[in-house]
Amino acid sequence: MCEDRPSQHLPSVDPGQIWLIEHDPATALCAFDRAVLTRANVVLYDRAVAQLVAEALPIGAYAEPLPAATMTAGPAIAPRAIDFAAEGWSVVQLVAARPTWRPRQQIMPVALRRAHGGVGLSVRVIAKPAVGRHHEWDASLDDIAELFRESRDDELLTLVFGPVAARHPAQAHAFTANGLAG
Repeated sequence: MCEDRPSQHLPSVDPGQIWLIEHDPATALCAFDRAVLTRANVVLYDRAVAQLVAEALPIGAYAEPLPAATMTAGPAIAPRAIDFAAEGWSVVQLVAARPTWRPRQQIMPVALRRAHGGVGLSVRVIAKPAVGRHHEWDASLDDIAELFRESRDDELLTLVFGPVAARHPAQAHAFTANGLAG
């Protein structure tokens, strides 16, 4: 089911979810993506979008860069993102849109299926074809290959997995940091 919504409908980022956001490093974050980044417990990011992360995150938010090897080969979702989500944290993985990225989105790690118990993990697909609008539909992890065949190359995609584990939110602990690791 596909819904076309104005992006003023801001998302809720739930415990145990992984938000995989594809974004062009040369453009500013839209209100929708900015809201997701600021509401997540953990932000993992491609170094190409580091400036966007630095501009969007409030002081004290937790973010860390992804290793270069993670961004060039292997599954689309970093193992670290799965570990955080399995512990009950809400996770955003922000990646730079590039030609090599799209084929990797279809490679989902076995650990993601295992963390959910291997049964029909829900995936919400959000396509952002134009500034200020997006459309979304629900699917399952098993449908991911078909979802990419149906999406247009000019649409930036956001995939929302989960919640990955049916656990309570992780306990919060007070600490201070500048928000960016690395």
